[in-house]
Amino acid sequence: MARKADGNAGCGLIAICLLVILAIGKCGGGGGPSAGDANEAASASPSAVETTPMYVTAASLNCRAEPEAGATVIEKLVRGDAVSAGETRGSWVSLDRAGVACWVAQRFLSESEPEPEAEPVSPSRPARLLSPPPSDPLQAVSSRRSGPSCGAKWKCGQMDSCAEAYHYLNDCGVGRLDGDGDGVPCESIC
Repeated sequence: MARKADGNAGCGLIAICLLVILAIGKCGGGGGPSAGDANEAASASPSAVETTPMYVTAASLNCRAEPEAGATVIEKLVRGDAVSAGETRGSWVSLDRAGVACWVAQRFLSESEPEPEAEPVSPSRPARLLSPPPSDPLQAVSSRRSGPSCGAKWKCGQMDSCAEAYHYLNDCGVGRLDGDGDGVPCESIC
């Protein structure tokens, strides 16, 4: 939790510095806007931002109103969706979706179309058990956390899909994937 607060504090400090620089520029700018200022404003408009065709590589990807994990989800994208990537802010990239801008984590986009996935495992349809569950509850918990299907992944950035994040949360007991405790792991991809 402390790390996230430090990251947000750094973003706030950067925003304040940018506002101070902008205010100094406005005060020292002199007279009215020149033709050069109008051209700069036109080139900074969202319609002038170059876009790059990209593809969604995650099984499910939330497109959010702001470039932050807790922002409102505007649209859910799926693996293979073609998108137009525009402005980037840190690890987030803006997408133009039907005239509305939304943000996704850049690591879930690729310039090449992803290969189709083999039959995905979803939270609503759990994977088949390879052996019957143990009768002893303590044995069930220990085998769940150390079983062969539970690898060394422990954070959302290591997950390849929403289904994998649910697997690690529910089957492997990696509770840190559900930071806000709502039962949905890795909300940037689920």
